[in-house]
Amino acid sequence: MSTVKIISFGRLKEILGPDFEAEAENTDDLINKLNEKFPQLKDLKLRIAVNQKIISENTALHNNDVAALMPPYSGG
Repeated sequence: MSTVKIISFGRLKEILGPDFEAEAENTDDLINKLNEKFPQLKDLKLRIAVNQKIISENTALHNNDVAALMPPYSGG
């Protein structure tokens, strides 16, 4: 189990509060744990970046990684 720093933005910051640390093996595990702790996340779509790289599939996490949780965004 790795300890990672969780940072969030926008609406997610309102739900999660200040940055914090969590333990997880991978991003799927992290999301499952966050959904248990913060049930209001379950209905939200979010993007995850690990160490400043946006990911689209389950990714292994390592000690001291930074996982950024972001609301969906669109551009124009």
